[in-house]
Amino acid sequence: MTSFRSAHLKAYSYYGTGGVCGELYRPTSMDELVDAVKTSHRLGQPLIALGGGTNSLVLDEPFAGAFVVFHGLDQIVVTGERLRVGAGVDNTRLAEVALQHGLDGVAWMNRLPGQIGGTVRMNARCYGGEISQVVAEVTAVSRSGEVRTYRERSMFRGYKDTVFMTSGDLIASVELQLVAGDKAGVARKMQACADDRIAKGQFDYPSCGCVFKNDYGIGLPSGLLLEQAGAKALKHGGAEVSPLHANFVYNKGASSRAILELTLMMRDLVYREFGVWMAYEMEILGSLPPDLAERVAEVKEQRPDQVKIEALKQKTSRFNG
Repeated sequence: MTSFRSAHLKAYSYYGTGGVCGELYRPTSMDELVDAVKTSHRLGQPLIALGGGTNSLVLDEPFAGAFVVFHGLDQIVVTGERLRVGAGVDNTRLAEVALQHGLDGVAWMNRLPGQIGGTVRMNARCYGGEISQVVAEVTAVSRSGEVRTYRERSMFRGYKDTVFMTSGDLIASVELQLVAGDKAGVARKMQACADDRIAKGQFDYPSCGCVFKNDYGIGLPSGLLLEQAGAKALKHGGAEVSPLHANFVYNKGASSRAILELTLMMRDLVYREFGVWMAYEMEILGSLPPDLAERVAEVKEQRPDQVKIEALKQKTSRFNG
């Protein structure tokens, strides 16, 4: 197994941020992943898993513990309509392999930044697809180094909510059950997803994707609430809200602190305008300075302004109709 002392994390962070960590593990097999976890456990090292780094903000402050990355777990084995996929397989590569074999079920993952391990851990959903719909089995490693197999549907508790997010188990591989599909139709779905992401400027600058979760109890996308609250005008220290998607923050030369401070401004703005307190979808990894930790952890009472929210729903309905 390859490991590095005092490794720089920027090279592994999709956002282009990150400081130095005490140890960086890069396993290429299940045995090496187990060894890395057991080693960190024995040494009492805090261990952070970093997939593609696409849904995360890796902090610039030095981190005394260890990170583990999954790029070396990149095998795909196709058996009929089943795929055994290593946690480090890129989402787009997975969609392309499925297309090559005439399989449908993951076309929506085309150009979705990140790796399948993180996609499963977060139960990602977009363009009408959700990873829980096609996962048959997950092999993971506990924080003490025990290999565990999950087959029950209960591992997925909801949108962006799985057992892995609370247990801390590290996903090593995933088995997917797909279905035979028309290659031309699958290719069209994949192209439509790519075109939409490009049109929304998702690849113009480094970002983490959506910063805040959608609150389905409110019934409006967080991006729409942010846009209507005026978030697209916000910028701070090299960080800037995307002019095309108000739930995206671009890194135009910002520090991790500047990016995080901008997201706090966004959250406050929506609360002042609509009374909705948004929860982070972006994961914050590393050593968080105490002043920022207090602000990030803050939770305010939900006081949705129903008049404004209903008016916005009607406006959106008329526009979509």
